[in-house]
Amino acid sequence: MDTDTTRLDAGHAPPATAEILEGLNDLLQLDHDAVGAYQIAMEKLNDRDHADQIAGFRRDHERHIRELNELIADLGGTPKNHPHATGPFKLALQSLGGLAGDKGVLMAFRTNELQVRSKYDSYASRANAWPTHIKRVVDACALDEERHFRWVSDVLGKDENAALDAIDMAREKAAVAGHKLDAARERVADVAGTARERVVDVAGTARERVADVAGTARERVSGGVDAVRNRIAGLTDRTTAGSAGYSEGYDGYPAGGSRTADLRGKAQALAGNAGDTFEQRFNAQPLQTLLIAGIAGFVIGRLLR
Repeated sequence: MDTDTTRLDAGHAPPATAEILEGLNDLLQLDHDAVGAYQIAMEKLNDRDHADQIAGFRRDHERHIRELNELIADLGGTPKNHPHATGPFKLALQSLGGLAGDKGVLMAFRTNELQVRSKYDSYASRANAWPTHIKRVVDACALDEERHFRWVSDVLGKDENAALDAIDMAREKAAVAGHKLDAARERVADVAGTARERVVDVAGTARERVADVAGTARERVSGGVDAVRNRIAGLTDRTTAGSAGYSEGYDGYPAGGSRTADLRGKAQALAGNAGDTFEQRFNAQPLQTLLIAGIAGFVIGRLLR
């Protein structure tokens, strides 16, 4: 089997598998619509030759269903083996045609067949960008629908076709307008999606930069707190060294620097509490806390000189 996936018009990206599956399932449901309508036409026709001819057309649609099921399965999709939501309307139209005898049945059949032929023609054009083996199946099915439509048009003759042409032309124009609207909607969705992606990228970059700045600020603040702790620890160590020469206690404290050790412990606890409180304030009010920390650092630095 030819599985060429590079069948593209110059300058165009290959279609997504999901897009191809959507199209094949649309055609599959279309063929299920036709099988039901053909069955009603066969039952209501008095002319058995015409009924036999439509029975042959019905077998074409059954073959389409088998081939489309295989293509969808090969692409990893799930075949939609049921009529469209509009299928019952087509069946109702075909049944109503029977009220006007064989001519009414054939006129309803022609109307339904025109819709099937038009949709297959549309997908045959889209399939120019699809893999070659899929394009080949869609083209063959489209030729079947052209043959079905030509047969019923020839049977009805010029007068009946003229009466239906105006209605059919209006329906075809409406279908073309609908396809154009769908294409425009898809283009708008693509542009909107691209814009959203760019906004997300910019927002992500901005968040990363803010996080970097905040992280750097925290590191600097933490370093400042550590420096203050170290300076206080150094000050208490010098106080301890200065008092080591005394042989007796001071203010009731025994000799050996117990008073100094107590002061050191209180100073270190104060520094630890100050650091914890500082970090909490920084998280709540970063700019204000940084300003206060700068002033405090300047004053402490002057005192410890």
